[in-house]
Amino acid sequence: MAAAFWQSGPDELFARLDATREGLVQTEAAARLERDGPNEIEGAARRHILLDLLRRIANPLIAILLAAAAVAGATGDLASFVIILALVILSTLLDMVQEHRAEATAAALKRSIALHATVLRDGRPVELPVSAIVAGDVLQLCAGDLVPADGIVLAANGAQVNEALLTGEPYPVEKRVGLDPEAATPSEARSALFHGTSVIAGTATMLVVETGKRTRFGAIAQSLSAAPAPTAFEHGIHKLGLLIARLTLFLVLFVLLAHLALGRPPLQSFLFAMALAVGLTPELLPMIMT
Repeated sequence: MAAAFWQSGPDELFARLDATREGLVQTEAAARLERDGPNEIEGAARRHILLDLLRRIANPLIAILLAAAAVAGATGDLASFVIILALVILSTLLDMVQEHRAEATAAALKRSIALHATVLRDGRPVELPVSAIVAGDVLQLCAGDLVPADGIVLAANGAQVNEALLTGEPYPVEKRVGLDPEAATPSEARSALFHGTSVIAGTATMLVVETGKRTRFGAIAQSLSAAPAPTAFEHGIHKLGLLIARLTLFLVLFVLLAHLALGRPPLQSFLFAMALAVGLTPELLPMIMT
């Protein structure tokens, strides 16, 4: 596993990034921006609402409930039809609302990033959009600034940084020049500055090491906006839904064939089998899962 950037000294990072304390020249910065992309956090592409609904309906349990609702409606059991359909709609809406909230949280993180920063280019400070910052840039920060990238402190004068958004630490953290070879997490790195945190006192000069989605802040936003892998619980529920579907189909066919073999009227046998399917369906399970 690669060492965290704050465990390396400034000279080593300058050499690694092919940069100097006077900042990058504009032509080199433009080339790096073209290579690495803008210093922005990309949100996940939003799915069309119809595709989102189809994805949820494809869940075996939801498909079983919809089939049961259709059967109940076709056989005249209006109460079961309304109850099952209401549970399916409510469960689906709750699921969509929870996902929307996660996406809104990621968008809020993105909006909280500073719009401009003071960057050393060609040896002099210039105001540039945050999206134009690249690895190897040298930034000048003062009280009130949001840190627009991950990097190390090159100089500090009473710099106090609020890292609550990133680490949960409610108190300001004093930043200093030096090494943090033993720091395993961002909250322990006193010589590092992180994207999305804010300078609340003093001034600091930093060397940019990571930008955009490669920052710690970007990783958090990406994890919120990306579709998470199914958990063991969700995988188990999916398998349970398939099992219930198979058992229901088997029992319905068995009862239908048994009734027909005993000489019962075909329509009566079919309605009885469909009523059995509705009774076997766990209507409340999707609501419990949500």
